[in-house]
Amino acid sequence: MRIIISGFVVFAIWCVVSAWIYNDKLLPVLKKPVPVQTIPQTATREADSLAKIKALMPKDLLIYFEFNSTKFNPDPQNDKSLSDFKAWLDKYPESMLLITGHSDLVGTEEFNQALGLKRATIVSKYVESKGINPQRIITESKGESSPAASYLTAEGRAKNRRTELTIKMQ
Repeated sequence: MRIIISGFVVFAIWCVVSAWIYNDKLLPVLKKPVPVQTIPQTATREADSLAKIKALMPKDLLIYFEFNSTKFNPDPQNDKSLSDFKAWLDKYPESMLLITGHSDLVGTEEFNQALGLKRATIVSKYVESKGINPQRIITESKGESSPAASYLTAEGRAKNRRTELTIKMQ
C-alpha cells in the first residue's frame, strides 16, 4: 500500500512541476513575436508598375468569321478598339500587335492552318489601313489547334472561327 501512496505523491508532484514549467517557462517562449523580413520597396514598385501597365493594356479583340470564309464586316466597335491598340503601340514602342487566325475543326489540318493565316492576313491589312505600322504587326495562324469553345456544337465551332488581336510586350 505504501508503494501506491508514495507513487501517487510522486505523480502529483510531477504534475505540479511539469505544469509550472509549461505555463511559466515554455508558453512565454512560444508566444514571442516572430521577426518579419521586409522586402525592399524597389522590387515591389517594379512589380506594381508592371501590373499597372498590364491593367491599362487594351483588351483582346476578337473578330469572328463565317464558315470557310475570310470575309468580315468591320464595325464601329472594332474601330474604337483598333484606335486603343494604335494609341498603346504609339505610347509603348517596344510592344507589338499580334494577330492570330483560328478555324474550326471541319476540314484537314493543313487547310485550317492556311485558312487561319488568310483570316489573320485580311485582318492585318485592315489594321494597317487604320494607321498601325505594318512593322509593328506579327501575323500567325493556329488553325484548329487552339479552340476557344467545344467543337461538338455549332455555336462552339462558330466561336472557334476567329481572329484574335493582342498586345505582345517585348
